[in-house]
Amino acid sequence: MIKKIIMSSSALALAMSLNVQAADDTKTYLTSSDGKPAVSSNGECVVSSGMTAEQLEACGYKKPEAVIEVVATPTAATVTTKVEEKITLSAEMLFDFDSANLTDDAKAIIDERIDRFQGKVKATTKMQVVGHTDSTGPEAYNQTLSEKRAMAVADYIKANAKRNPTDDAFSVMGKGESMPVASNDTRDGRKQNRRVEIYVEGVIEKMVEK
Repeated sequence: MIKKIIMSSSALALAMSLNVQAADDTKTYLTSSDGKPAVSSNGECVVSSGMTAEQLEACGYKKPEAVIEVVATPTAATVTTKVEEKITLSAEMLFDFDSANLTDDAKAIIDERIDRFQGKVKATTKMQVVGHTDSTGPEAYNQTLSEKRAMAVADYIKANAKRNPTDDAFSVMGKGESMPVASNDTRDGRKQNRRVEIYVEGVIEKMVEK
């Protein structure tokens, strides 16, 4: 048996007052003739997935809150690195025979070597000057000579270098003939042993991304 559905004139008028709107790629939603959301016979909104946020809000639904996306931006940090260097200067380049007085050439050599190091670092934090001799002559005499030569170099650096460490980080000593780097039995070996060593320490800074 086929049942016929008869619509009353008032029901038909309500149906004709509904405007069906559709988008090509979205589901339809219903509005009344005044543009407001359509309601069912029991007074509830006819909700569709295609309804706008404003229409949903008119039906009593909470308006969607804006989503704020926080994008992390890389930041840079300063990293401090310690740098150490040993500078060895032959006594023949610095002093006349059996002398602790710097020659004019010696001053230019010291300037060049210290400036080269200090040009690489942000600050010079520590410095130690150590004098050495060969084993020719009395041991006590060599000890004193090594101390005087080390002091001569240190005094010149303190007076002329631009970025020296503080006094408590600046030390001077003589080792005499006690720490040879070559044999004292040969002329070349003794020449290598007559030297002044400068131990310098500084810091450099680099920018790195976290």
